[in-house]
Amino acid sequence: MKTIFAGLFVLSLSQPAMAQDDCANLMATVTQISTALDEALLDEASTLAAKAREDLACQTKPVNSLVLTSVFHLSGAVHLFMGQEKQAWEAFGFSASIAPMATLNPILGAQAQEAHEVLRQSVVAAPQGQIQFSGAGEVWLDGKPVEIGPLIDVPAGQHFLQWRSEGQTMQNRVIRVESGEARAIPVGPGAESFQGNSFGGINKLELKHWIYIGGGAAIVTGGILVGLGLKARNEYESTTDPNALDGLAAKANIFLISGGATVATGVGALIAGPIFLEDGSPGFQVGFAW
Repeated sequence: MKTIFAGLFVLSLSQPAMAQDDCANLMATVTQISTALDEALLDEASTLAAKAREDLACQTKPVNSLVLTSVFHLSGAVHLFMGQEKQAWEAFGFSASIAPMATLNPILGAQAQEAHEVLRQSVVAAPQGQIQFSGAGEVWLDGKPVEIGPLIDVPAGQHFLQWRSEGQTMQNRVIRVESGEARAIPVGPGAESFQGNSFGGINKLELKHWIYIGGGAAIVTGGILVGLGLKARNEYESTTDPNALDGLAAKANIFLISGGATVATGVGALIAGPIFLEDGSPGFQVGFAW
Protein backbone atom coordinates (compact mmCIF):
# COMPACT_ATOMS: atom_id res chain seq x y z
CA MET A 1 0.00 0.00 0.00
CA LYS A 2 2.80 2.42 0.89
CA THR A 3 4.53 1.74 -2.42
CA ILE A 4 1.34 2.29 -4.42
CA PHE A 5 0.88 5.81 -3.07
CA ALA A 6 4.54 6.79 -2.82
CA GLY A 7 4.21 8.98 -5.90
CA LEU A 8 1.38 10.94 -4.32
CA PHE A 9 3.42 11.37 -1.15
CA VAL A 10 6.42 12.75 -3.04
CA LEU A 11 4.11 15.09 -4.95
CA SER A 12 2.57 16.31 -1.70
CA LEU A 13 5.98 17.29 -0.35
CA SER A 14 6.49 19.63 -3.28
CA GLN A 15 3.28 21.56 -2.56
CA PRO A 16 3.30 24.78 -0.53
CA ALA A 17 1.57 24.75 2.83
CA MET A 18 -2.15 25.54 2.82
CA ALA A 19 -3.14 29.07 3.81
CA GLN A 20 -5.65 27.61 6.26
CA ASP A 21 -3.86 25.61 8.94
CA ASP A 22 -6.79 23.28 9.51
CA CYS A 23 -7.26 22.51 5.80
CA ALA A 24 -5.26 19.42 4.96
CA ASN A 25 -3.06 18.86 1.93
CA LEU A 26 -5.15 16.15 0.26
CA MET A 27 -2.17 14.43 -1.36
CA ALA A 28 -0.55 13.95 2.04
CA THR A 29 -3.87 12.78 3.49
CA VAL A 30 -4.27 10.13 0.79
CA THR A 31 -0.86 8.76 1.76
CA GLN A 32 -1.83 8.80 5.43
CA ILE A 33 -5.07 6.91 4.75
CA SER A 34 -3.28 4.25 2.73
CA THR A 35 -0.65 3.87 5.46
CA ALA A 36 -3.35 3.48 8.11
CA LEU A 37 -5.05 0.82 5.98
CA ASP A 38 -1.74 -0.94 5.48
CA GLU A 39 -1.33 -1.11 9.26
CA ALA A 40 -5.00 -2.13 9.80
CA LEU A 41 -5.75 1.09 11.73
CA LEU A 42 -9.32 1.32 10.48
CA ASP A 43 -10.57 3.95 12.92
CA GLU A 44 -7.68 6.23 12.03
CA ALA A 45 -8.21 5.61 8.31
CA SER A 46 -11.92 6.39 8.69
CA THR A 47 -11.21 9.66 10.52
CA LEU A 48 -8.69 10.71 7.88
CA ALA A 49 -11.07 9.85 5.03
CA ALA A 50 -13.89 11.89 6.58
CA LYS A 51 -11.52 14.83 7.11
CA ALA A 52 -10.35 14.62 3.49
CA ARG A 53 -13.94 14.87 2.21
CA GLU A 54 -14.65 17.83 4.49
CA ASP A 55 -11.44 19.55 3.38
CA LEU A 56 -12.63 19.65 -0.22
CA ALA A 57 -14.53 22.78 0.85
CA CYS A 58 -11.43 24.72 1.89
CA GLN A 59 -8.94 23.96 -0.88
CA THR A 60 -7.09 27.04 -2.15
CA LYS A 61 -5.57 25.41 -5.23
CA PRO A 62 -6.94 23.10 -7.97
CA VAL A 63 -7.18 19.55 -6.65
CA ASN A 64 -5.23 16.97 -8.62
CA SER A 65 -7.72 14.62 -10.35
CA LEU A 66 -5.81 11.51 -9.26
CA VAL A 67 -5.86 12.70 -5.66
CA LEU A 68 -9.58 13.48 -5.85
CA THR A 69 -10.36 10.01 -7.18
CA SER A 70 -8.11 8.40 -4.58
CA VAL A 71 -9.96 10.17 -1.74
CA PHE A 72 -13.24 8.49 -2.68
CA HIS A 73 -11.66 5.16 -3.66
CA LEU A 74 -10.02 4.94 -0.25
CA SER A 75 -13.11 6.24 1.56
CA GLY A 76 -15.21 3.51 -0.03
CA ALA A 77 -12.66 0.83 0.84
CA VAL A 78 -12.43 2.04 4.45
CA HIS A 79 -16.21 1.91 4.86
CA LEU A 80 -16.30 -1.57 3.35
CA PHE A 81 -13.56 -2.85 5.68
CA MET A 82 -15.56 -1.49 8.62
CA GLY A 83 -18.73 -3.23 7.48
CA GLN A 84 -20.44 0.03 6.47
CA GLU A 85 -21.73 -1.15 3.12
CA LYS A 86 -24.14 1.71 2.38
CA GLN A 87 -21.45 4.33 3.00
CA ALA A 88 -19.07 2.33 0.81
CA TRP A 89 -21.58 2.28 -2.06
CA GLU A 90 -22.06 6.03 -1.67
CA ALA A 91 -18.33 6.79 -1.80
CA PHE A 92 -17.77 4.48 -4.75
CA GLY A 93 -20.76 6.09 -6.50
CA PHE A 94 -19.13 9.50 -6.16
CA SER A 95 -15.77 8.20 -7.38
CA ALA A 96 -17.42 6.52 -10.36
CA SER A 97 -19.15 9.72 -11.48
CA ILE A 98 -15.98 11.82 -11.24
CA ALA A 99 -13.75 9.19 -12.87
CA PRO A 100 -15.87 6.52 -14.63
CA MET A 101 -12.88 4.98 -16.44
CA ALA A 102 -10.75 4.61 -13.31
CA THR A 103 -10.78 1.12 -11.82
CA LEU A 104 -10.04 0.38 -8.17
CA ASN A 105 -6.53 -0.61 -7.12
CA PRO A 106 -6.46 -4.42 -6.60
CA ILE A 107 -4.53 -3.90 -3.36
CA LEU A 108 -7.77 -2.67 -1.77
CA GLY A 109 -9.24 -6.17 -2.05
CA ALA A 110 -11.54 -8.20 -4.25
CA GLN A 111 -14.71 -7.20 -2.38
CA ALA A 112 -13.95 -3.50 -2.79
CA GLN A 113 -13.07 -4.05 -6.46
CA GLU A 114 -16.37 -5.82 -7.11
CA ALA A 115 -18.43 -3.15 -5.33
CA HIS A 116 -16.68 -0.33 -7.14
CA GLU A 117 -17.02 -2.05 -10.51
CA VAL A 118 -20.77 -2.38 -10.07
CA LEU A 119 -21.08 1.37 -9.43
CA ARG A 120 -18.68 2.19 -12.27
CA GLN A 121 -20.66 0.12 -14.75
CA SER A 122 -23.88 1.80 -13.60
CA VAL A 123 -22.43 5.24 -14.29
CA VAL A 124 -20.92 4.23 -17.63
CA ALA A 125 -24.23 2.76 -18.81
CA ALA A 126 -26.32 5.79 -17.81
CA PRO A 127 -26.99 8.64 -20.29
CA GLN A 128 -24.68 11.58 -19.70
CA GLY A 129 -25.68 15.09 -18.69
CA GLN A 130 -24.27 18.42 -19.86
CA ILE A 131 -22.96 21.50 -18.05
CA GLN A 132 -22.49 25.01 -19.39
CA PHE A 133 -20.51 27.44 -17.25
CA SER A 134 -21.22 31.16 -17.48
CA GLY A 135 -19.22 34.04 -16.04
CA ALA A 136 -15.51 34.76 -15.90
CA GLY A 137 -12.51 33.10 -14.28
CA GLU A 138 -10.66 29.80 -14.23
CA VAL A 139 -12.77 26.66 -13.77
CA TRP A 140 -11.86 23.09 -12.84
CA LEU A 141 -14.28 20.15 -12.87
CA ASP A 142 -13.19 16.98 -11.08
CA GLY A 143 -9.65 18.33 -11.00
CA LYS A 144 -9.42 19.13 -14.71
CA PRO A 145 -9.53 22.62 -16.29
CA VAL A 146 -12.63 23.32 -18.38
CA GLU A 147 -13.80 26.19 -20.58
CA ILE A 148 -16.54 28.70 -19.85
CA GLY A 149 -19.22 28.81 -22.54
CA PRO A 150 -19.35 25.47 -24.41
CA LEU A 151 -21.59 22.60 -23.31
CA ILE A 152 -19.54 19.92 -21.56
CA ASP A 153 -20.63 16.27 -21.46
CA VAL A 154 -20.32 14.77 -17.97
CA PRO A 155 -21.29 11.44 -16.40
CA ALA A 156 -24.45 11.51 -14.33
CA GLY A 157 -23.86 11.96 -10.62
CA GLN A 158 -21.89 14.17 -8.27
CA HIS A 159 -18.88 16.22 -9.35
CA PHE A 160 -16.33 18.50 -7.70
CA LEU A 161 -16.35 22.04 -9.07
CA GLN A 162 -13.73 24.72 -8.41
CA TRP A 163 -13.44 28.23 -9.83
CA ARG A 164 -11.28 31.26 -9.18
CA SER A 165 -11.63 34.83 -10.39
CA GLU A 166 -8.69 37.18 -10.63
CA GLY A 167 -7.76 38.42 -7.18
CA GLN A 168 -10.39 36.23 -5.50
CA THR A 169 -10.15 33.09 -3.37
CA MET A 170 -10.88 29.62 -4.73
CA GLN A 171 -14.53 28.56 -4.64
CA ASN A 172 -15.25 24.85 -4.08
CA ARG A 173 -18.59 23.12 -4.63
CA VAL A 174 -20.01 19.62 -5.01
CA ILE A 175 -22.63 19.64 -7.77
CA ARG A 176 -25.08 17.04 -9.03
CA VAL A 177 -25.91 16.40 -12.68
CA GLU A 178 -28.85 14.29 -13.82
CA SER A 179 -28.57 12.12 -16.92
CA GLY A 180 -29.97 13.89 -19.96
CA GLU A 181 -29.91 17.20 -18.11
CA ALA A 182 -28.38 20.35 -19.62
CA ARG A 183 -27.48 22.52 -16.66
CA ALA A 184 -26.17 26.10 -16.58
CA ILE A 185 -23.89 26.98 -13.65
CA PRO A 186 -22.62 30.49 -12.84
CA VAL A 187 -18.98 31.02 -11.88
CA GLY A 188 -16.81 34.07 -11.28
CA PRO A 189 -17.58 37.34 -9.50
CA GLY A 190 -21.07 37.38 -8.01
CA ALA A 191 -21.45 33.60 -8.13
CA GLU A 192 -20.01 32.98 -4.65
CA SER A 193 -23.54 32.48 -3.31
CA PHE A 194 -24.14 29.54 -5.66
CA GLN A 195 -24.97 26.57 -3.45
CA GLY A 196 -23.87 23.05 -4.29
CA ASN A 197 -24.30 19.79 -2.40
CA SER A 198 -22.92 19.18 1.07
CA PHE A 199 -19.22 18.51 1.65
CA GLY A 200 -19.69 17.00 5.08
CA GLY A 201 -21.08 13.68 3.94
CA ILE A 202 -22.53 11.77 1.03
CA ASN A 203 -26.28 11.62 0.44
CA LYS A 204 -28.20 8.59 1.65
CA LEU A 205 -28.98 5.87 -0.84
CA GLU A 206 -32.54 6.00 -2.13
CA LEU A 207 -34.64 3.46 -4.03
CA LYS A 208 -33.37 4.78 -7.38
CA HIS A 209 -29.78 4.24 -6.25
CA TRP A 210 -30.47 0.59 -5.43
CA ILE A 211 -32.03 0.15 -8.88
CA TYR A 212 -28.86 1.57 -10.43
CA ILE A 213 -26.72 -0.67 -8.24
CA GLY A 214 -28.80 -3.70 -9.21
CA GLY A 215 -28.52 -2.77 -12.88
CA GLY A 216 -24.77 -2.35 -12.58
CA ALA A 217 -24.43 -5.65 -10.74
CA ALA A 218 -26.43 -7.40 -13.46
CA ILE A 219 -24.18 -5.93 -16.15
CA VAL A 220 -21.03 -7.06 -14.33
CA THR A 221 -22.44 -10.54 -13.64
CA GLY A 222 -23.67 -10.89 -17.22
CA GLY A 223 -20.26 -9.88 -18.52
CA ILE A 224 -18.63 -12.59 -16.43
CA LEU A 225 -21.09 -15.20 -17.72
CA VAL A 226 -20.50 -14.14 -21.33
CA GLY A 227 -16.75 -14.41 -20.72
CA LEU A 228 -17.21 -17.94 -19.40
CA GLY A 229 -19.35 -18.76 -22.43
CA LEU A 230 -16.67 -17.52 -24.83
CA LYS A 231 -14.06 -19.53 -22.95
CA ALA A 232 -16.21 -22.67 -23.26
CA ARG A 233 -16.69 -22.01 -26.98
CA ASN A 234 -12.93 -21.72 -27.46
CA GLU A 235 -12.49 -25.01 -25.62
CA TYR A 236 -15.16 -26.56 -27.85
CA GLU A 237 -13.36 -25.40 -30.98
CA SER A 238 -9.94 -26.57 -29.80
CA THR A 239 -10.74 -29.86 -28.08
CA THR A 240 -9.57 -33.11 -29.60
CA ASP A 241 -11.85 -35.22 -27.41
CA PRO A 242 -15.07 -36.02 -29.32
CA ASN A 243 -16.77 -37.09 -26.07
CA ALA A 244 -16.40 -33.57 -24.69
CA LEU A 245 -18.01 -31.76 -27.61
CA ASP A 246 -21.63 -32.01 -26.50
CA GLY A 247 -20.84 -30.94 -22.94
CA LEU A 248 -18.76 -27.96 -24.03
CA ALA A 249 -21.37 -26.86 -26.55
CA ALA A 250 -24.12 -26.97 -23.95
CA LYS A 251 -21.93 -25.14 -21.43
CA ALA A 252 -21.10 -22.39 -23.93
CA ASN A 253 -24.74 -21.91 -24.92
CA ILE A 254 -25.96 -21.74 -21.32
CA PHE A 255 -23.35 -19.18 -20.31
CA LEU A 256 -23.79 -17.04 -23.44
CA ILE A 257 -27.58 -17.01 -23.29
CA SER A 258 -27.82 -16.41 -19.55
CA GLY A 259 -25.04 -13.82 -19.69
CA GLY A 260 -26.69 -11.91 -22.52
CA ALA A 261 -30.04 -11.98 -20.74
CA THR A 262 -28.48 -10.76 -17.49
CA VAL A 263 -26.71 -7.86 -19.24
CA ALA A 264 -29.97 -6.94 -20.98
CA THR A 265 -31.79 -6.98 -17.64
CA GLY A 266 -29.18 -4.68 -16.13
CA VAL A 267 -29.33 -2.22 -19.01
CA GLY A 268 -33.13 -2.31 -18.87
CA ALA A 269 -33.07 -1.49 -15.14
CA LEU A 270 -30.77 1.49 -15.72
CA ILE A 271 -32.97 2.84 -18.51
CA ALA A 272 -36.49 1.99 -17.33
CA GLY A 273 -36.01 2.40 -13.58
CA PRO A 274 -35.67 6.19 -13.57
CA ILE A 275 -38.69 6.57 -15.86
CA PHE A 276 -41.03 4.72 -13.49
CA LEU A 277 -39.55 6.46 -10.46
CA GLU A 278 -40.23 9.93 -11.87
CA ASP A 279 -42.96 11.34 -9.59
CA GLY A 280 -44.00 7.80 -8.73
CA SER A 281 -45.39 7.06 -12.19
CA PRO A 282 -44.25 6.62 -15.78
CA GLY A 283 -42.81 9.85 -17.12
CA PHE A 284 -40.98 11.32 -20.05
CA GLN A 285 -37.65 12.35 -18.52
CA VAL A 286 -34.94 9.86 -17.69
CA GLY A 287 -32.99 10.89 -14.61
CA PHE A 288 -29.89 9.25 -13.15
CA ALA A 289 -27.92 10.82 -10.34
CA TRP A 290 -26.01 9.83 -7.25
